[in-house]
Amino acid sequence: MLTIASVVCPEDKIKYLKRIVRGLYKKRKRPLKHELKSVDLNLADKRFFIAELLKLKQAHPDIHLLAITVDKQRVANKLRQDPNVLYNYMIKHLLLDMICSKKYVDLIPDARSEKVNASWNLRHYLQQMIFERNILLTVENESCNVTPMESCEHLELQFIDYYAGLVWSKYEFGVTLLNDFLLLDDVQNKKLFF
Repeated sequence: MLTIASVVCPEDKIKYLKRIVRGLYKKRKRPLKHELKSVDLNLADKRFFIAELLKLKQAHPDIHLLAITVDKQRVANKLRQDPNVLYNYMIKHLLLDMICSKKYVDLIPDARSEKVNASWNLRHYLQQMIFERNILLTVENESCNVTPMESCEHLELQFIDYYAGLVWSKYEFGVTLLNDFLLLDDVQNKKLFF
């Protein structure tokens, strides 16, 4: 399984995502300079994170969580030959509607996920998808900046890494911790090639 997740958040509310991540570090008595990855979270950490997610969604309904998961075994070889192609395809299905509906978007992927050596990177791909959508439909988007950043320096990227890890573990291992959260009305959880 491969899961990509995103948080759509007004810029002035990013502080709430960071606060949740800082809470995990504090709970673990771990300095921020030693990045805590989703694979490092124990069961208590995951339960704490999910409880904080529920509080966040209740207090801030304008913060949206989106995820898309593919069963890699069922993905066509044409999409699997270049990991960048599958990644971009998944991003399109996950985010294009949201991007097209917002006037200005700053997309901040983890730098490890953006293969800038490819001739058709995410920024180019999304620009083309927005252009094509605008031919047939009204598109609000005037600007979509894609700026890859290092997760070790940005707590909001660590926040979404934790979320992606929980969604992925649901499909990879049948872990049910996140099931109730995924049933909330405005939580988007897509599946491809299942």
